[in-house]
Amino acid sequence: MTYHCIPAADAAALIRSEPGVALFDVRDLASYQRGHIDGAAHLAEDRFFAWTRRLDKAAPVLIYCYHGNASKTYAQMFADFHFTRVFSIDGGYPALEMAFAATEA
Repeated sequence: MTYHCIPAADAAALIRSEPGVALFDVRDLASYQRGHIDGAAHLAEDRFFAWTRRLDKAAPVLIYCYHGNASKTYAQMFADFHFTRVFSIDGGYPALEMAFAATEA
């Protein structure tokens, strides 16, 4: 199993079009608390296993971080647990925030 990197605009479209999307913010907790994408859950390593037990392995899992690097590590972890639709968002939080703003304007 592997994950896929997707552009922020594609991620925003997927989040809007699929009701069962799991969206995770893997930045530090303080950054998450200052601002995150609506519907995103904060994910840290100590909560990873709990999430793997709760989520449908066929549902889309989208992960963002600061710039699109740390999210790849988490994406691979979900893929290793046999999640079939795992995506790391290129450009991280700023890119995804801009993608949502661009489609709302």
